Formats: sequence, C-alpha cells, structure tokens
Amino acid sequence: MAERSVRFPSDRKSGRIELESRIRVPDTADKAPGVVLCQPHPAGGGEMGVPLLVVISDTLDSLGYATLRFNFGGVGGSGGVFSDGAEEPTDVGAALDYLVSLDEVDGDNVCLVGWSFGAWMGLMALADGLSARSIVAIAPPLAAYPWEGYTERIGASAASRHYIAGDSDTFCPLSTLDIFAAAISDEDASNIHSLSGADHFLFGREQEVARLISGILSE
Repeated sequence: MAERSVRFPSDRKSGRIELESRIRVPDTADKAPGVVLCQPHPAGGGEMGVPLLVVISDTLDSLGYATLRFNFGGVGGSGGVFSDGAEEPTDVGAALDYLVSLDEVDGDNVCLVGWSFGAWMGLMALADGLSARSIVAIAPPLAAYPWEGYTERIGASAASRHYIAGDSDTFCPLSTLDIFAAAISDEDASNIHSLSGADHFLFGREQEVARLISGILSE
C-alpha cells in the first residue's frame, strides 16, 4: 500500500505534543503484523526519512508488515522539543499505541526496530514497561549513554530482544554490546548479530540490515 502521512499524540510529562509520521498498511483481509521504526539522533541528521529506515520499511512492507516511521518530539514537523532521551521513550510508546489501535494491525504482533539513538529509546521504553512482541536494536549507542542501571529493567520485559552492530562501530563497540546483552540475559547475549567491516553509520549495508531484520522478525 502507498505510504501516507499521519499525526498522533504523545502524552509527555511536559505536556501533550503531536508527532509526525509515515505509515504503510498492507491492503489485505488479514490483520498485519506491525513494526515501529525509531530514528537516530537528530544532531547527526537523524530523522524518520534516513535511508536505512526507509529501506527497512520498504523491505518489511513487501513482506506484509505494517510499518510506522516517526519523528521524535522537536524533530522535523513534530511538536515539542527534543530532550535527548528524557521524554523520547514516551514517544516510542505513543507510536506503538497508535499502530496497535489500527483495525488493520494485529495488536499482539507489533515490534520495535530502532537505529542508534532510536534503538536506545526503544530499549528505554521497554525498561519503562512498554509491551511489544520484540525489539531489534541496531547499534544502540552504549558508548554515549549510561546503561548499567537499566539492564534489569530491560530484562523484565517480555519482549524478545535482538541486536545488530558492525564490528567497527565506535559508538556501539561489540565488546561493550556483549557485556550489556549478557548483563540482561544469556538469551540476549546469544541474540547479537555482527556485521563484518561495518561502522555505526552502516552506509552501503542497508539492504543487508533489512534482510537480517526480516529474518529475525519471521522467527
């Protein structure tokens, strides 16, 4: 189905804002599984239209998933201000709630996919109690944000957790990702997918990442 623009509310502690997004929902009689795609940090040009998220959306759309890309508060045409992690987990929850609310979407089969800052915000949303079937965290920037106090709360989530990172990523070193995932659970430690020769920005690896995600979500 063609992609269209939608806006939905996010009830942040600082007040309600509206977030802009792009959504695709398959034109089928069956309820579709859903995926919320979370953007990287805007300081590096991150927004919902970055090529990696578009390629992932294209790939999942072709496989029958409903996909929702959105901008965090203060980014692009979204209201509010960017808070560098303080309120963005609420935006993730608002995006998931919106997708689940659609009649065409299977509310019991909605997942999170985030890249860099978006991966970390997805994990923080799970730590805050957000319910999702699974998350694929692409290169969560563990070298940039303190994470030691969150592993137990992330591990309490019923969502299955998977991680993708390049072996040349300085923002998400594989050695740190190994420690982080193992601190959450043995299962998390076994769910790390390493990309040889890739750095944090994954230029030229978009199709590879999208295929990997489609395989993970189909398990």
